[in-house]
Amino acid sequence: MLQHIVLFCIDRFRGERSLAAIDHLLNGKKTAQTLQDSKWYDVSRLFGTVPIDRTRLFDVTRALEMDGLISQVDEHIYCTTASGKEKLRRFILPPYIDGWKYMNESSLFWKRLSLLIQTIANIIHRTSFEPVHRDEHIQSFVKRWLLQHKHIQALARLLYEEMYELLRCVEEKDANIFVWRLTSHERIGWTNEQIAYAIKEEDVAVLLSFQNVLHFMLDMTEKEKEKFPLLFSLREQKRVQLTNSAQKTWELLKEGYSLEQIVELRGLKKGTIEDHIVEIATYIPTFVTTPFLEENKRERIIQQAQKLQTKKLRAIKEVLQDVSYFEIRLALARWEGEDA
Repeated sequence: MLQHIVLFCIDRFRGERSLAAIDHLLNGKKTAQTLQDSKWYDVSRLFGTVPIDRTRLFDVTRALEMDGLISQVDEHIYCTTASGKEKLRRFILPPYIDGWKYMNESSLFWKRLSLLIQTIANIIHRTSFEPVHRDEHIQSFVKRWLLQHKHIQALARLLYEEMYELLRCVEEKDANIFVWRLTSHERIGWTNEQIAYAIKEEDVAVLLSFQNVLHFMLDMTEKEKEKFPLLFSLREQKRVQLTNSAQKTWELLKEGYSLEQIVELRGLKKGTIEDHIVEIATYIPTFVTTPFLEENKRERIIQQAQKLQTKKLRAIKEVLQDVSYFEIRLALARWEGEDA
């Protein structure tokens, strides 16, 4: 599975991004460049879904190269061969995986749900227990949630019914993996590694199966909140998906400050604030880019990107000498939004 994931990323990046970009993508590194790459190259579903160390990534890449599935075009930059593309024809990502959409919510939802289930099980069976999550915010949330929902026996039944209704809609193996992760009054939930060993699967495959169910639950509780009120109540209110620093820049932009003023106010480099502006343009549809990018330049940049069939900044810059890298990135960020 991991080989397929890396091969998929290399194919999508089309020899325009290095292995570092794949590393940042799979580990969910929230930099402006990684967030932009995830959208530009249509790999956002994998954002933060396969946290692996770089040594393992390099080992997988070497194996792919030895098998003739990829070829090196530059230092740490690869593209897929015909054999690699043929192999990818049979590769399908788990259907509900969406790391980008749920990057700020999935971990929190899982911790709340798993601690809640453990707590209810132990209350019903009148057993003491060590919480599976020691985060005080998670524990406080579960305590407040239980105080709002009396009658534990009835609550347990309703929660079971909601969980069962969702789990029966996914593959049996995925449902089993999800349940094995849960802790009750009589057993401790297994780790992904323990499950992988038990069922003789790759750890990455188990991880993706688990996340596939988790993201499915988030998707369904959003679409049908009336049908799953208990699970929906465990969710965090949606927020704009900007990095914390970009969010601060966005607040200042809304107050009317210029780029130069924000640089001075925040004590950051101009390039850093430009990164923020590109990030904002990518994810805030109402953001107006014209103060930073003339319409004529924007049109010329998009025309060249279409003509060259690339989003590689250097290739576009070589043709359009009078535009800056910032302007190119800003045009591509908003172009992606228009095409969506």
